[in-house]
Amino acid sequence: MKFLKLDTYEEAIKKIQDSISYELKSEEIPVISSLNRILSVDLISPIDVPHYPKSQMDGYAVRSEDTFKASETSPIKIKLIESINAGSAPKFFVEKNTCSYVATGAPVPEGADSVVMIENVQLQEDYITITKGITPGENVMKVGYDIKVGNCILPKNTLITPKVVGLLSGLGLKTVRVYKKLKIGVFSTGNEIVLPGEALDFGKTYDVNSFYISSKLEKLGCETYNLGVAKDSKEEILSKLIEASNYDMIILSAGASKGERDFVEEAIKSFGKLIIHGISIKPGKPTLVGLKDGKLIFGLPGHPTSSYVLFNILVLPFVFKMAGLEKKMEVKKLITNERIYSTRGRKDFLPVRVDGKEFYSVFRGSGAISSFLKAEGIAIIGENTEFVDKGEELEVILLED
Repeated sequence: MKFLKLDTYEEAIKKIQDSISYELKSEEIPVISSLNRILSVDLISPIDVPHYPKSQMDGYAVRSEDTFKASETSPIKIKLIESINAGSAPKFFVEKNTCSYVATGAPVPEGADSVVMIENVQLQEDYITITKGITPGENVMKVGYDIKVGNCILPKNTLITPKVVGLLSGLGLKTVRVYKKLKIGVFSTGNEIVLPGEALDFGKTYDVNSFYISSKLEKLGCETYNLGVAKDSKEEILSKLIEASNYDMIILSAGASKGERDFVEEAIKSFGKLIIHGISIKPGKPTLVGLKDGKLIFGLPGHPTSSYVLFNILVLPFVFKMAGLEKKMEVKKLITNERIYSTRGRKDFLPVRVDGKEFYSVFRGSGAISSFLKAEGIAIIGENTEFVDKGEELEVILLED
């Protein structure tokens, strides 16, 4: 492949940002199926929580003013008029010098404003004896104390976790409005690439990239379509691109055969428009980015570690945005515990292990699987740097598996 002009990493990001729109479509789905989806609207509470004054313990619902003069030497007797269990509705109004038994979680009847703990009273037939006054509102959760009707509980773009599912069901919601899942087509290219389970003939390599990328996207809640492997020909690669033409994004990784990048470049140009033709970074110089009807096509390097790095630093931020995730790459300044050599003239993205405030390289070559298996972050080394000495500080992108 002939590189006309390499874009810097920053230029590549800007080109992609300027080429696409982020108009996200939404749909209404059952709450029970909403895990890992993303809210497309602010979540407004339809109810007060609790929607009735709730007893916070087993005890007796009283008018607090009836207890103010109670003491050990001058106890107050109050008549018991009913028992109310959780889930039951009160039948009687609590009038002066009357009370109702309430279980934990039961409604506090009208007229009462407090609950005296069961341990702090003596029950004698239909009367309780109180020896200590209580304050208004004691042991009672007021209407809307937890959540008020009409309040915004969660902003749109929030990821629905198990806790959020619990919240949605606790608000009585049967359905929730979320962004539609991103549909992403993934495939590998190369005459030497074979699928797991196939015979590993001499010179062949099992497909790593499409399986890693697909599973990562699935974890993020995308609908992923692994289209398999395209041989090194413009026709086969173009056929896969056409097969994926209805998806929101296409990600392919090239094999290692001589000239295969030319086939990928030609196929993308025939399918859509090529907007990035090489990036001045290491690894990832031959990366291609195309566009078809406003949809991105990423052509990543074929070596597993290179593909892994480029997916995380280039593709993933746009997956977040297009999925509606309010998420950015987490970057921290950490100290290297070894001397690291780099290539002057290209920004270097180095897979590293993180140990507290330090990091060390795990890079064993672009074709090594163990490099990305051990990686917990990617250190960023400037394009004008030949080496980084032990003890120097670098920015490190922290990765989630």
